[in-house]
Amino acid sequence: MVSQTASVKGGLRFISEAQKDSARAKMREIVSHNLPQTSAVVNFTDAYPAMGPKPENLELLVTLSRVSQDLGQGEVTAYDPGRRGAADVSFVAEYVACLDGLGSMGRGTHTPEETVNLKTLEALTQRTAIQIHRLLQED
Repeated sequence: MVSQTASVKGGLRFISEAQKDSARAKMREIVSHNLPQTSAVVNFTDAYPAMGPKPENLELLVTLSRVSQDLGQGEVTAYDPGRRGAADVSFVAEYVACLDGLGSMGRGTHTPEETVNLKTLEALTQRTAIQIHRLLQED
């Protein structure tokens, strides 16, 4: 038995608008070669803009890592941008230096099994507060 219709929803992860456009072009190409006596359509809806790596963001990361080390929490390194998801800060990333991922730590992100490690909240809050304080002192 073959279903008469099928619908699939998904999300694209990209670190530049060029990467997004390239992925969409490839998907359109694949969809254009559907099997005989079938039809296929692909539609895209923009939700979050790209947030590619920028020197200004890396400078912020260096200062955050310094704060973390000063607190005895160890070095902070960048997470692979190709493996991360969308971030609210992406909406302003084009205009200002910014970081993402300063909040809680846990497992199973955005799934029914998602958990938050409450034991990390105090240390992460301290680190972020001191980072903000130090950045304000620079002005």
